Amino acid sequence: MSDPKTRRERGLDVMRTLTGSPGAGDELAEHFDSQGALGSFALHTGAGEIWSRPGLSRRDRSLVVISFLTALGRELELHSHVAGGLNHGLSRDEIDEIMVQISAYAGVPFALAGARVAAQVFAQQDGTEQRTPPPAPAEQKDDEKRRLDGLDVLRTLLGQPDLDTAATEAAIIDQQGDMGVLVMDFAFGDVWSRPQLSRRDRSLVVISVLTALSAAHELAIHVQGALNHGVTREEIEEVMITMILYGGFPRAIDGMLCARKVFAANRSSP
Repeated sequence: MSDPKTRRERGLDVMRTLTGSPGAGDELAEHFDSQGALGSFALHTGAGEIWSRPGLSRRDRSLVVISFLTALGRELELHSHVAGGLNHGLSRDEIDEIMVQISAYAGVPFALAGARVAAQVFAQQDGTEQRTPPPAPAEQKDDEKRRLDGLDVLRTLLGQPDLDTAATEAAIIDQQGDMGVLVMDFAFGDVWSRPQLSRRDRSLVVISVLTALSAAHELAIHVQGALNHGVTREEIEEVMITMILYGGFPRAIDGMLCARKVFAANRSSP
């Protein structure tokens, strides 16, 4: 890393932006200082060496970390990182939408638990007992609208604006049966098509969740989808590097190997 600051200095800077103030950041650093070697690694390596890397904005890294922690059920740490995400520029609507996206990839119970933590953070910031107002309900679509919206998502996810939708529908249903119907109508038609979060950001959420869950088959599909949605190779690799801190090297290495296989396949394509 070319930054001339020491790892500790960079770590302190991250603590200050995560907590939203120099004083609170310094207090958090003091807490890590009291935790022995583990605290040193958290501050110097986690914050000063990983979080401070320039390949991913702090707003996007917060999005990735919130996705990791929600998918892994780490509610205690999630509380701090939802607040940090707000300090790094994520809106409340975007954090709500991260949870909606996660529901299709880590399951509704994990997403509801994450949404509950987010609501607690919002209420604390407002000085109220409960979050107000509550998030808006989903748009109610008829079957035709769900399918059309789902197929539109498939066009961008697959990078095929001229996608043969009839053949694609038939192939998915042939391979997956009734599950394929739900993939198209729920995952793509209901969730992915919502306007509250860009498709680029949704791809970041999904590859973060799939890396955390070690879901290699789906990860390969969605790494390609992320590239098609405008996420760069460097940003995808930063997701995997961030995974080291929140899920350990085995998940991170598996994710990196999967991503690089996709990158290599893109380079070898005509």
